[in-house]
Amino acid sequence: MKAEALRGPGLSADGIDGAVLAQTLLVPDDHHRVLLLKGRILTRDDWPVVAGARVEELHVVRMEPGDIHEDEAARRLAHAVAGPGVVRHGPVESQVRLSAEVNGIFKVDVQQLQALNSIEDISIFTLFDGQLVSKGKTLAGVKVTPFVVREARLSEAERVAGPEGVIRVLTFRPMRVAVLVRERLEPAQREKFQASIEMKVAWFGSATSEIRYVADDVGAVEAAVRGMLGSADLLLTAGANATDPLDPTLVALGRLGAQMEKQGAPAHPGSAVWLAYLTDKPIFGVAACGMFSKATVLDLILPRLFTGARVTAADFNDLGHGGLLSKDMAFRFPPYGAFDTLDS
Repeated sequence: MKAEALRGPGLSADGIDGAVLAQTLLVPDDHHRVLLLKGRILTRDDWPVVAGARVEELHVVRMEPGDIHEDEAARRLAHAVAGPGVVRHGPVESQVRLSAEVNGIFKVDVQQLQALNSIEDISIFTLFDGQLVSKGKTLAGVKVTPFVVREARLSEAERVAGPEGVIRVLTFRPMRVAVLVRERLEPAQREKFQASIEMKVAWFGSATSEIRYVADDVGAVEAAVRGMLGSADLLLTAGANATDPLDPTLVALGRLGAQMEKQGAPAHPGSAVWLAYLTDKPIFGVAACGMFSKATVLDLILPRLFTGARVTAADFNDLGHGGLLSKDMAFRFPPYGAFDTLDS
């Protein structure tokens, strides 16, 4: 790459041909109107516009063997960075935008990202790892800093990114979700609860197969769990007291041989949750506030369950960092409703 300042006879149609414009040209006496944007590869056809800018000196960059223009570099870099569930757009003004192809969980290899940004001229910026994203949501921007970059630096970036890419979107698996409730809810409360659960489940591309209300009886709960899990992939339960070892739901799960993964979560609101597995099917105990609220621990754990991954006690333990849930944490939740339960 060679920088030049064109002036006098060199500032001509032949002089600008093939050069990369290093400054944005504006309409004389109206600096809000753009004639040509910096980064453009000029041709002889651009000369009337350049002449109309009435500049005495024009700054350009000459590409040399082994140089790559910023637009092509951004395309190659975006191709290397993008993994499954990611769509590429552009470049626009030398930047390629990466967006979510589907609703899912945004994942970025932070170490790889740091390694890429350590390469001179490379610039990649993303959302936070683990954020919930909707289809079309912008995930990242990819560009190179100068108008022209050396092939060797871009090749190094492609090597660091590796064959799997650096960012991806974990997609949600369609699941059949059953709901078991021990709460004695009035008809109006039942309607509100069912609407809330069905709305959340639908956002993940799944369906509620059954909502069953049972009495506070160990036998009734045991029979319901056994029967409902036969045709469901995930069972949500409400009404259990997670701190009472003799609670009918917990006793019933023990009789069935369910494995308790975690009781309680280091977060608020919604800390009184629990997760168990029976023949590898998750049974998630919803805290009372999670039955109607739009932003509790339930809404942090549900996305992980809908990816089909096994959620562990470690996943719950990680909630402590950032577990004081407030409106400032709204970006952590699925965008399926207002965050009316979070403190400001």
